[in-house]
Amino acid sequence: MAMRNWISTFGQANARDLNSDLDRGYEAALLIQSLELEYYGDRPIRTELELSVPRSVQATILRKFKSALNVCRTTLDSLESQRGQLDMQELRQLQLIESVVNRYTPRRTASAPTMSRAPDPLPRSLLGVVDTVRRQLDPTAEATLVAGFRRRRDSTLISLKVLLLLILVPLLIQQVSRTYIISPMVDRYAPDLPFLSYPKPQLEEQAVEKLRVYKAEIEFDALLRGKAIPSQEELQQALAVKAEELKEEADSESTHAVKNVLSDLAALIAFVVVCVVSREELRVLRGFFDEAVYGLSDSAKAFAIILFTDIFVGFHSPEGWTVLLDGIANHFGFPARDNFILLFIATFPVILATIFKYWIFRYLNRVSPSSVATLRGMNGGG
Repeated sequence: MAMRNWISTFGQANARDLNSDLDRGYEAALLIQSLELEYYGDRPIRTELELSVPRSVQATILRKFKSALNVCRTTLDSLESQRGQLDMQELRQLQLIESVVNRYTPRRTASAPTMSRAPDPLPRSLLGVVDTVRRQLDPTAEATLVAGFRRRRDSTLISLKVLLLLILVPLLIQQVSRTYIISPMVDRYAPDLPFLSYPKPQLEEQAVEKLRVYKAEIEFDALLRGKAIPSQEELQQALAVKAEELKEEADSESTHAVKNVLSDLAALIAFVVVCVVSREELRVLRGFFDEAVYGLSDSAKAFAIILFTDIFVGFHSPEGWTVLLDGIANHFGFPARDNFILLFIATFPVILATIFKYWIFRYLNRVSPSSVATLRGMNGGG
């Protein structure tokens, strides 16, 4: 049993190292691509070319490029022998790293420069088939396949564990701290500290409205029973008792927002602590999400994008934003101002839609052009 646990721990450590190296190389390759797109017109970076930017900026660009290229080369060298353990998404990431490294690898120079590259002795596709057959007939192919399966299984288990920790730990901390620590302390010190139980105009208006309805209910109940309407003294006494109950209720609600703020801060601190402690696991989780998202078909990607945009920036999104903003305002004890809500709805979804279209144009078009074409077709575009 101890040997099995040790092997499992060793496998998880190898999975983390492989994912960490692949993530660093993939991020470096994306950085090089972004530099090419932004400063060199989507062409390879040339160190001897003078850009229309200050020299300090150009020096920073070249320094980032050289550092990222070194990371890509180191990653490619370390992962080349483990290619058989990678899944489809990780293979795509490795292929991107390989394409970036090949783009900046010096070509073999002949005695005299030529305009065309020497032809390959065999087609590359045929060489790829031969290489695939060779890997399948390799005596260690089965062990490599099993090792890859175990690494992906360990990555999935690590991703699910850290995902549950990110969700459950803040929720538990929020509920436990609010019930056993924050609520008793706020109730204890609220009478002595005015900022813990600040008056709210909307609470006073609600209390006055409830008192008026209570008075009408007393008179209506007396008329239904055929009795005389209570005298002014009796009515005043009943209203005084009800007003005291409403005051206690308003005092309790006035500290409700303070309790929410403090418990949310405790949950946020717990979330940050989990993120700091589980940094390596978060890298594995990121790869898990990348594999899940990029593993979807083009139609599924387009469906998810349309669903997201229609919910948050579509024609029916104002009603959803109104409900959401009202809930947030009540949670933190702020009055729900109609003018602020209308201004938010008029600006934020537009900004969000612009950012989303820019992301599709600049990044999704490069990563998955077929998804963009499917998205246009599903949206009714030409």
